[in-house]
Amino acid sequence: MRQRIVNDLPRATGDSEALAPVQREQFLVYLMGPYRTFDVDALLPADANVETDAPSFATWDESSGEYAEDEVLRLLQETRHCLRDRGFNAFLAIDVGIPLEEMDAASQSIAFAQASNATIFIAPQVGDNLGVGIEIGSVLEDLLSTDGMQGPAADATPPVRMQRVMVATEPSVRSAMLGAIHARWDASVRTFTDAADCCRLCAQFCTHIQNEEHYGSLNHLD
Repeated sequence: MRQRIVNDLPRATGDSEALAPVQREQFLVYLMGPYRTFDVDALLPADANVETDAPSFATWDESSGEYAEDEVLRLLQETRHCLRDRGFNAFLAIDVGIPLEEMDAASQSIAFAQASNATIFIAPQVGDNLGVGIEIGSVLEDLLSTDGMQGPAADATPPVRMQRVMVATEPSVRSAMLGAIHARWDASVRTFTDAADCCRLCAQFCTHIQNEEHYGSLNHLD
């Protein structure tokens, strides 16, 4: 998957433009956010009510959120460009352009996160229903489903790979899943105030991961 991502990013696909080469082509940064629906049914128990148990980013509540759908996509694109200007090979799922008939969007998110040096969830305030918690949870559980993560959060021992994940959120965002991220997975959860601040936080995180690969506990990804 890593090489497929690297090969596909310089090509235009669907509504996504071709991305120019970057200095660190092999340092992949997967940016996730509420810009694309995914298969909620696949992530819920069989007896769950999808109407009440699965808030979705497909439904936008502009009266209570600060962003509309195209504005969230623009925030993600601006962050992607910001990171690419700094040499990191940042991308969105739509930039790779894998058809949903080939791989559903939730599976794509998991595969992209597994293939990337860093994974960043960007969660702005878009309304009352913050369905990104479902997708964050599915990705983290898949990436981190080790023996040490069994049992209650207080007894969980997150794997080293958790260091590669950050959640960037606006201070106004509230979600039970976001609240559990630090407690259960010991993930980095940071807040941003605007697009420039989001860019700065993400760039700092990517630099930190790069340093950890060179001098710390993280391995280089092939």
